[in-house]
Amino acid sequence: MGNDELTTVRERLENLKKKSRDVPKILESVPERERRPVGDGMYTFERVFQQKVDKAIKKIGFLKEKMEDSENFLNLFYDLKRAEEEFLKLLEEAEKRKLDFPDNFKNQIEEVKSQIRQRIR
Repeated sequence: MGNDELTTVRERLENLKKKSRDVPKILESVPERERRPVGDGMYTFERVFQQKVDKAIKKIGFLKEKMEDSENFLNLFYDLKRAEEEFLKLLEEAEKRKLDFPDNFKNQIEEVKSQIRQRIR
């Protein structure tokens, strides 16, 4: 790397000034026909919340599997209880916010809730 390859700060700043930046437009300035609806790849509050609930479901399933194969049953039992409580709290919050989940995900939620209810009885 010789001196002829180095550029001065001034030259770099001038080069940056010459390059145009693409600044996103304000939504109100975009005509209605050019607005795009939220697609599958976009994150909404409902999707993020659904991911939290899904993560809680997977944690419960993981702990159940681990309980069957492990000698630390009591420690895992209390971890499972905490995970189930966290799951139920998430569902309460979803009900308060009146979030709507897809039907297949609702079925999965109901299945986990019924398993928790059976254990409580």
